[in-house]
Order: sequence, then structure tokens, then C-alpha cells
Amino acid sequence: MKILIVMKNKILLMMTLMVAGLSASAQTAEKKAKITNASEVVYNVNTTNNHKEGVYAIQNLNNNGLWLQGVYKDDQRAGNWNFFNKDFKLFMRYNYDQKKLAFLDEHALDNVIVTILSDEDKVRKDASVPLPLCSVDYYLQLMANNIYAVRDAKYKDMDAEVTARIGTDGKATYTVIYSVNGKKADKQKVTLPDDKFAVEWIPSMYNDKPVESEFTAYLKIQGDEPAVDHMRRTSWNY
Repeated sequence: MKILIVMKNKILLMMTLMVAGLSASAQTAEKKAKITNASEVVYNVNTTNNHKEGVYAIQNLNNNGLWLQGVYKDDQRAGNWNFFNKDFKLFMRYNYDQKKLAFLDEHALDNVIVTILSDEDKVRKDASVPLPLCSVDYYLQLMANNIYAVRDAKYKDMDAEVTARIGTDGKATYTVIYSVNGKKADKQKVTLPDDKFAVEWIPSMYNDKPVESEFTAYLKIQGDEPAVDHMRRTSWNY
């Protein structure tokens, strides 16, 4: 089924937020926060208890589109949430009431390798894939925003593989491995801020039980010349 996206720019987004705010309650206040250089969150909170209430959206500042949009009810995500690629095409739809995936782009995981961490062949074969509750594009942008530089100044261009290890509790730890001309460097730990904008995960499942897994995606790095602190600032393609 082809999904048609009718929201085209920030004006329509702001209209949606205004209507939602007026219809929900007079006791709400709009909040905004910058997440990365290319993303900003806009949402409403109940001024009585500071709970999120109503439309919640993360804007893609590069194209006046969205990274994600959904609704909060009494500080909990509710109903269908839509997650978008960097070109504003629908990546995934997830229903929080049913805790069920409603739609996933057939090319969503083209840049991803999933490893199911089980000793049993049947589990590795039949377990579901883990998924971030955001598009892979947005996930990699968040990761790139927290990998600030590359210490090795000998190379201007590198590849990087970014791996999330997702536990049975749905929490993830992150690592990155740089490589040049096929030669890999040592694995490095990546720390994402543990805040209200952190990535949530749907863990791998087998027979209704969560399974530990790894989710690896790939980045291209173009580096600048070293700065006085001997760190090379980087840009990212994904």
C-alpha cells in the first residue's frame, strides 16, 4: 500500500500543533528544544502537572519536514506514531496502544545488519529484528551528533560501523568501529545522552520472549584538517 504524505512544510505543522493545543486544553504550554543541528522537538505540556499532552513532533530542519510525529496522553505515547526518513518518506508506523508495528518500509533496513545473539539456530532464523522507534536516518544523525571527532589525523576519509547492542529489556549500548581501506580500528564506546529524547527500541522477539541482538548501520566520514587540539572535525553521510 502506498502511503501518501500530505504535510509539506512547517506552516502545516504549526497549524496542526495550534489546533491540537486549542482543542485539548487551555492549561497547556508549548515547549521547544534543539536536539541536533538538524532536529528540533515541539510539544505541549500540561501546566498543572508538567505532563506531555497532545501532539509531539520532531522537525527535520534540513527540509522543513518531520522526523517523527505522534500524540501524548497524560505523559504517555498513545495511538499511531509516524517515523520518517531524511527525505520525509514514511519509514515506520507504530501503534503504542496495541504495542504493534503497523507499517515498515520494505527498504528500511537496506543499510543495516542484524545479528540475533542466541546459540539456537531456530531462534537466530525466526526471531524478529530489533528496531529503533525512529527512522534509521534519524538514528544515525543522533549517533553522528555524539561522535564528535576522529583522533587519527592521517586519513581524511573513513568508514564507520555503528552498533547498538539491544538487551532483553529494550535498552541499548552503542559502539563504533572506524575503518580505512578495509582495515578496522579498535571498537570504541559511544555514549548517548540519557534524556527524554533518547532512542527507544523494540527488542528482537522469539515466541513472545525478547532476545538479545545487535543492530549495525554504516556511515561515511569526510574529515577536515586537524585542529589545534589534534582532533579532526567530521561530517557524515548515511
